[in-house]
Amino acid sequence: MPTAPKPHTKYRKALLGPQLLKDKALKGGQIPLGVGILPETLVMPTGKNLVGAPSSGSSGRPTGDWRRRLRLEWKRAKSRAMDWFSTLMYKYWMVKPRPKLDYYPVPAIAQALHREVYSHFAAGTLLPMETKLCEGFLGSLRKRIALRAPNTGIRWTVHEYLSAPKCVSYKAAYYPPQKRELSTERNGVLQAVMRIRSLQSLQRVRKVSERNPDNVLVVRNVVLDAQGNEVVSLEEGAVPKDANESMEYFVVQRSLRLGKDSHWVVLGTTEETKVEEMLKDSKQ
Repeated sequence: MPTAPKPHTKYRKALLGPQLLKDKALKGGQIPLGVGILPETLVMPTGKNLVGAPSSGSSGRPTGDWRRRLRLEWKRAKSRAMDWFSTLMYKYWMVKPRPKLDYYPVPAIAQALHREVYSHFAAGTLLPMETKLCEGFLGSLRKRIALRAPNTGIRWTVHEYLSAPKCVSYKAAYYPPQKRELSTERNGVLQAVMRIRSLQSLQRVRKVSERNPDNVLVVRNVVLDAQGNEVVSLEEGAVPKDANESMEYFVVQRSLRLGKDSHWVVLGTTEETKVEEMLKDSKQ
């Protein structure tokens, strides 16, 4: 599994484990798209998740909250510094010609992929998205579609993006150089975790065959509620009552194959790092 290089260490310790990939595949640029979430990816917890398990003194009352928060912020700052170090190594040292980072365009790219992927998933038409999804995520979506009852589907709608996507993690990793490999033939990956907040709704749909006034058999999509009853169609642009605010951590990545950048694809989603894990790591 890929790892990002750390400052003040020999760069080979930060390379991807050679056991994961065969030399022949690497030389041919046949690297896997779905390498998984990169190790040491930190998604800073927010809101209630940021509180974590409070430390207690002899009186049983919470103590040391500010110290714990300071450790968390130090962990975040350290993680970001390491990520930027690996990214700069990736761009300016390991690969020639220098690969594009797309740090500023990637939020808009991720939001467009977010809408496109889930729209096709809801419609059950993943074929146009096969080149934009990593194998693991594509397989997961296919299985979920296969579990749907016959003549049923879902309608997924993003009514509004509540804020601009925010990049909470941006990492680079590269595969171990092969024997006699040139800097123009390197393989690696860029991975970004985007926080996407939106107002969205998910409705069940059943396909019903009926005849229109001209006695022609047509198929109509009927929206159902939780009890299976037909829902009266809303006016265009209206937001249903069951619409929910959603916050997702959407992961996109771009591979470098034989020194050439590929397009951004969707790896899947991830969750916030647990406070307990951050505190444990900070003690090491």
